[in-house]
Amino acid sequence: MGVVVEENQLERTLTIEEQGEKVKDLVDSVLSELSKTVSIKGFRKGHVPKTVILARYKDYIQEEVAKRYINKYLQEILKEKNLTPVSPQLYFGDIELKGTDALKMKVSFEVAPEFELKDYEGIEVELVKKEVRDEDVEKVIESILNQNVKHEPEDKEIEAGDKVKIRYHIVSKDGEEEEDEFEVIIGSGTLRKEVEDALIGKKKGDIVELKDVPLLDEKGQEKGKADVTITILEVYKKVVPEFNDEFVKQVGLGENVEDARKKIREDLEKRFKEDERRELEQKLIDELVKEYDFPVPQTLVEAELEALLQDYAQQLQAYGIQPNQEMLVAAREGLRQTAEKNIRLMFIINKIAEKEGISVSQEEIEEEIKKLAQAYNTTVDEVKRILEERGLLPNISYTVLRKKVLEKLIEKVNIKEISREEFEERMKKEQEEKQQETEKEESKEEV
Repeated sequence: MGVVVEENQLERTLTIEEQGEKVKDLVDSVLSELSKTVSIKGFRKGHVPKTVILARYKDYIQEEVAKRYINKYLQEILKEKNLTPVSPQLYFGDIELKGTDALKMKVSFEVAPEFELKDYEGIEVELVKKEVRDEDVEKVIESILNQNVKHEPEDKEIEAGDKVKIRYHIVSKDGEEEEDEFEVIIGSGTLRKEVEDALIGKKKGDIVELKDVPLLDEKGQEKGKADVTITILEVYKKVVPEFNDEFVKQVGLGENVEDARKKIREDLEKRFKEDERRELEQKLIDELVKEYDFPVPQTLVEAELEALLQDYAQQLQAYGIQPNQEMLVAAREGLRQTAEKNIRLMFIINKIAEKEGISVSQEEIEEEIKKLAQAYNTTVDEVKRILEERGLLPNISYTVLRKKVLEKLIEKVNIKEISREEFEERMKKEQEEKQQETEKEESKEEV
């Protein structure tokens, strides 16, 4: 056996030449299987000479022999050449079977990047300290009240927040008609702005007519015009409940207003603490990754990209949007940089784990799977089955490792805390400077 290794960045191409019994045994096994199934005119099934099969099915045979050779002997070759592919994705090329005992072929795969680990102790991370303010509590209360709004019929002019029952009649310029009736809350964004604007100030029984209203396709492009007639069948006034003892009992916030405010504040403190932790981890990751620019295996990037696209599609579906091919193609380009960053981070995390002596036990993996089962309200066995089917079990190990490495790094970072007021003032200043730059550019264009 002869093996020549070619290197091209992270790609390794093996040119393998083998002859003798190893190849002959594989050819014989493929021919034996084919002889039982192939039908060739002039020969009885199962009695076709192997020389005839070899001539008729040469392309299939040499590809099958190459695959079986790799399945049987690749690990031995990789060990001898001290090579470790980063994924099971293999690419075959230039397969040539000479007779029944000589095989030559190329096999390509990607390996992990080599890079020096940079100093990660004392990384500075700026963190916005999120202390709960009275106005935060009031915003939550306002949100809870709005979630429990009732609408009662009233003879009044329509305002934002009111619910209306309408009948619409649409006649497009090409003669197509559509008619229906439904209820909608004004200001919810369900109706187009020009329709909502026309309804505000009207009352029950009024008829609103709109001429030459643009009709839009699913991409938001105009596809025609239509005349719209809207009859207001009913107006329901928005009634916001009072935040009192009776209400907080009803929604399960406590026995009285004081209990409710205390619970809301505690929940906010817990949420802010979780937000701070996520922000700290993300900023730490950003600071860590920006120090490196080594190439990453594209096979891993593509797999990560597919996972990100799947998450994106599921998020759209959760909002009632069915993503089309054009949307996914556009998202793919936007997510590629994120996918590359995620894969680069994985190699950095693994290298830090190796240096710090951090590993993941089977018990920790089982605990993470248990958490997933609880989150999706299913069994541990079902989660394991899905993970195994999709080849995602290694991802669980990495998820646990990543958490442990980040915990270790957080012990070593230099956290610079700033108040929300300081952060908001900075954002305001940056916005003003951006606005001034925009105005300067517009002034130049006018001149």
